[in-house]
Amino acid sequence: MSQNAYLVVDAGNTNIKICEVFGDEISDFETFNDLDKVLVRVKNLHVVLISVVNPMVKEKIQKVCKSLFEIKNNVKMPFSSAYESMNTVGVDRLCNVSGMLKYAKNRSALSIDIGTCIKFDFLTADAVYKGGSISPGIQLRYRSLNDYTNNLPLLEQVNHTSLIGNDTKNSIASGVLNGMYSEITGMISRYEAEYGPLDIYLTGGDALYFDIPQKNNIFAIKNLTILGAVEIYKINAL
Repeated sequence: MSQNAYLVVDAGNTNIKICEVFGDEISDFETFNDLDKVLVRVKNLHVVLISVVNPMVKEKIQKVCKSLFEIKNNVKMPFSSAYESMNTVGVDRLCNVSGMLKYAKNRSALSIDIGTCIKFDFLTADAVYKGGSISPGIQLRYRSLNDYTNNLPLLEQVNHTSLIGNDTKNSIASGVLNGMYSEITGMISRYEAEYGPLDIYLTGGDALYFDIPQKNNIFAIKNLTILGAVEIYKINAL
């Protein structure tokens, strides 16, 4: 499959995002939560698929699209890896690493993808993927507090919250949102202390809810996963 124009379909745990790619031009996201609408959008078109969800999504897209290239663990990557289980690492994480490599030149890099989960992924200055970490995102933390206690309500609040909650709901929001903020900034500090200067790339649907301290080495790239998928596709479509 070697096409000049195609769609990148990022089927995540919450939504399905689609970008149109023509050469080096990438359109803005279209976001869907209805698979039927996605099938209409991809019909008779060339598709590059990133999927961490049910394989049924791939099967349905494959039936209606013109051709499909799936980002998988065993395809050629633009980086080498020191990760022990490449067959099990999420393809979205591999795309984030590839996306970082597009920008980070001869400098260590860290991607922080804040969505259903918080995913940190570290790339050395000589383009070796070392791995990272995974922890629950906002809604998973809210859900676990509701699921595993008798009296705590299920929250959906993701906007700014104060340090001190003055009722149960605000206390949960403070614990979850401020806790995640401290986790993210604390992890950044630990990476910088251990590995020295590095570039940091923030992405994911919930990244906008966290005001990470602005530094010259911190970049917000909302479509990092899709950019990485494009880079992976390029080296496999030759």
